[in-house]
Amino acid sequence: MRRLFLLAIVFSVSAVISNDALAQRRIIELEIAASRFEPVETQQRWMQMLSKVGADRVRSKTSGSGTVKVTESELAGSVRVKVQGAINKGKLVLPARSFTIHQKTAIADYIQQLRDDGADVSLAEKKAFGLTSQQLFDLNSALKAKLKSKTLGVDSSEVVQSIKRMVGIRIVPDKTAKRALAGGEKVIDELAGFSAGTALAAIARPLGLVLVPKRKQGQEVELHLLDYRNVEEFWPIGWPADNLPRSALPGMYKKFPIEIRNAPLDQAINAVKARANVSMLFDHNSMAIAEIDLTKSNVTFVKESSNYINLLSKVLNQTKPRMDFEIRMDENGKPFLWMSTSNPVR
Repeated sequence: MRRLFLLAIVFSVSAVISNDALAQRRIIELEIAASRFEPVETQQRWMQMLSKVGADRVRSKTSGSGTVKVTESELAGSVRVKVQGAINKGKLVLPARSFTIHQKTAIADYIQQLRDDGADVSLAEKKAFGLTSQQLFDLNSALKAKLKSKTLGVDSSEVVQSIKRMVGIRIVPDKTAKRALAGGEKVIDELAGFSAGTALAAIARPLGLVLVPKRKQGQEVELHLLDYRNVEEFWPIGWPADNLPRSALPGMYKKFPIEIRNAPLDQAINAVKARANVSMLFDHNSMAIAEIDLTKSNVTFVKESSNYINLLSKVLNQTKPRMDFEIRMDENGKPFLWMSTSNPVR
């Protein structure tokens, strides 16, 4: 019956706070509730272990039911993070996680994540690139910055540095990217008017690179330029525009007589681009692998009444292997045509 007399045992551990700890932005406090039906020895073992996981203060209380939540508040120029948990059936239940008494390292990691990132980030569900919904929203907003200067024929590294200044996000190249950017390669698309995210991804692709957002614990999001062969998830060159209304590209749907006879494909594409007033980006990697040269592929299309959507589809089908296109949009919702092979590389 010993455990029934445990009405208000408080086992409080106040860690010795060093000058470094005082300087930290977040102060972590653990308040652990234990059911009166949990043996005293169990509570004591938990508290002894929790005193060594890196929290600034650990407090235990006996309660019939434990509240599990985390709250943050201002405290003398710092942020007080109060984590309320419960010991239930031998496990420690904390917000978003539960642990056994043998998981001291995992609990210490949990505490450090709270200290580094706060509850809103460390406990939030992670989406693409290991980022929270808010982090992805903020990143996408930053990458909406619009390029104003001409890029065609400009050194790739120069444009990358210009984009870096525009978006205010650190761009980190790996060894492959450093070599590629140091090689004097020129941008082979005109990207003025496009958003920074789409432009940066389009610059990277012909260099054998991809754009990958990354974030280390406690730090800001960075944009890494990496060798495409080492990456599974990367920032795309534009986003799907499946539900884009026809009104977004009105010039592509106007009908009129068309006559193209044995003309180079690049001339036909450029005519569509100019007359339909539409932006285009090319999948240069897939085209190079397929050995498609737009200047040497002749096409024919004669129709009494047709539109540019149909024209483009028909002439691209005349390449070997055939090409295709899809409508995409940049981070600002600007529509463009993504020109690629029918079997594009990753």
